[in-house]
Amino acid sequence: MTFAHTQLHTNLEKIIIISAENILTRLLLVVTQFSTLRLNMIEASILIVCEEHTTSRIWALCVTELQCRPLIASSVDQAINIIEESSPDVIVIDVTSRNVSGVQICHVIREHANVPLLLLTPINNETHALEAYQSGADDCIIKPISPALFLAKIKVWLHRSWTIQVESLDKLTIGEYTLEPAKHLLRGSDGKSIRLSNLEFRVLYLLMDHSNQMFTNEEIISRVWGFYGEGNSALVKNVIYRLRKKIEPNPNQSLFIRTETGGYLFKR
Repeated sequence: MTFAHTQLHTNLEKIIIISAENILTRLLLVVTQFSTLRLNMIEASILIVCEEHTTSRIWALCVTELQCRPLIASSVDQAINIIEESSPDVIVIDVTSRNVSGVQICHVIREHANVPLLLLTPINNETHALEAYQSGADDCIIKPISPALFLAKIKVWLHRSWTIQVESLDKLTIGEYTLEPAKHLLRGSDGKSIRLSNLEFRVLYLLMDHSNQMFTNEEIISRVWGFYGEGNSALVKNVIYRLRKKIEPNPNQSLFIRTETGGYLFKR
């Protein structure tokens, strides 16, 4: 390939990206003017699993219109790392690779997260949809889909997962930590702020609100996951692990989130 051909190819890629973003910007202006999709809630994080760079950028622009924080993964391994580090509130899968199907990715992701899982797919048949739901998808969305409808679905699933009315919950101060429900923030006496995912907040609020009281895995599952899905002991352990990494001076020697026989407690 000559230099001229290479340069032409590069310029065409730039034009495609710019054109896609210009189209999306116009669509989002329409959404903003004629709908009430913006969330008057705490900032949520949306994980977008998509191997196509331009498409993932378009979906990222969409979720920022809802004042949400986009997290982008181009592979399953990267998605799992983001889930463990950032605990997204909703996960969107838009993968068209021949090497792995969206249904397969749903199955893998569901083993690591118990948040709303949306699969975008060009395949419009009942068998494929059933496979997606059996693999852990909460919504199987046929492409193409407009940005307005995409935003509406994200908003609905966020509201379904946020069944606790955080605005009505009081701040909790236990020892050196203050938990702020309206922002899903944990503030230390040193002024440091720690952002919590929806799931991390639920578990920590339960433990702090009943400090020194031990909760079994089953009780935590009933109080937390019972609002919008099924939980299990492995997921409880994973959330506790992430909380300890965020708030404990030494996660291997917990001062606050203690493991007791059969469960966990927050030490006052």
